[in-house]
Amino acid sequence: MAAETILVADDEETVRSFIRHTLTREGFQLLEAVDGVDALRQVAEHGTPIDLLLTDIRMPRMDGIALARSVAQAYPHTPIIYISGYAFDVEEERGDPSRPCAFLSKPFTRQALLEVVQKCLAPRQSAAGG
Repeated sequence: MAAETILVADDEETVRSFIRHTLTREGFQLLEAVDGVDALRQVAEHGTPIDLLLTDIRMPRMDGIALARSVAQAYPHTPIIYISGYAFDVEEERGDPSRPCAFLSKPFTRQALLEVVQKCLAPRQSAAGG
């Protein structure tokens, strides 16, 4: 099975670098974006649905909430993980309870990142027979 593709949208290079280093070591393919506008361009250019969206909530130009809604419209089964240094109510934002969704508070550890990514991808992996 091909490695899952994760789109990481965060305006902080240090956060993207930490996520990139952690997830590529685990065999994931990563697309990186500096904000929601950049992320939507990456989704369009990628050509196939991404397996997971990992997005900061507060970013310039287009925030993570607007990005998640746009991705969910195009690919309703894409799991979304919100990350932020601010308190946030994921249940309120989830909208569609069938779509896996999680919240990761900054700063987070490598282990916390891997756990939440695996949790959100697990339903997709079992559905694909993986």
